[in-house]
Amino acid sequence: MASPRALILSGYGLNCEEETLFAFEKAGASGSIIHINDLAESPETLADYQILAVPGGFSFGDDTGSGNAYASRLKNHLWDALLAFIERDTLMIGICNGCQVLANLGLTPAPGNPRGTRDVALLHNASGRYQCRWVDLKPDGNSPWMRGIEHLHIPVAHGEGNFYMEEKTLNAFRASGQIAARYVKPDGAPANGNFPENPNGAMDDIAAVTDASGRVLIMMPHPERAIFFTQREDWPLLKEQFKRAGKPLPEHGDGLKLFENGVRYFQ
Repeated sequence: MASPRALILSGYGLNCEEETLFAFEKAGASGSIIHINDLAESPETLADYQILAVPGGFSFGDDTGSGNAYASRLKNHLWDALLAFIERDTLMIGICNGCQVLANLGLTPAPGNPRGTRDVALLHNASGRYQCRWVDLKPDGNSPWMRGIEHLHIPVAHGEGNFYMEEKTLNAFRASGQIAARYVKPDGAPANGNFPENPNGAMDDIAAVTDASGRVLIMMPHPERAIFFTQREDWPLLKEQFKRAGKPLPEHGDGLKLFENGVRYFQ
């Protein structure tokens, strides 16, 4: 089967589109970067792709709230096309600012709620500061994006990454397997809301959620910034440890696994 095609949105302050496309191509997909205005003029373009990604950045300067203005543009110009895209058994991912965009669009509602229901919010970090650091995640749930991944060591870089939802919604997300990943300590133990393992204070240590199908994933950490082992913040130390243990140095970082899963879904 031919490799899937990934469409990476760009425009108005999104700034991780090149890295995201590179990650998909490294995983075996082909793809294109398309400005939101060009897609709005030709929404039928979505029919040519199997994966849609909204990457990180600072769309519209986050002036009206992170991801809010970009979400409004998608809602006003591409809503029907986005719904049709999802119904085709495709994959969609929102990373960092893209996570905020898709959350504001309501594309990851609680079970039984229609798409467009904003059941998930991203609040300001509990620290009151922008956090840029490496974190550890334990994947969970039923998402094809996370299938077979036991641990992820990837970075975060955000000021509004604090996942919040009503308690009844949280319980519904737990029951349906829509919590795709949680922040944990390096040894895999729960972060229990403690900083810096949980970098933003997200409830239940949530780092990523999905829709009920698991095919629409929104996550605050950046897997596209962890494609190579040498991107890790601790790689010089690990290099010495591998060398002394007589083990070969890994080539790839944990983030590549997620993109490989996206490609594998269509094979």
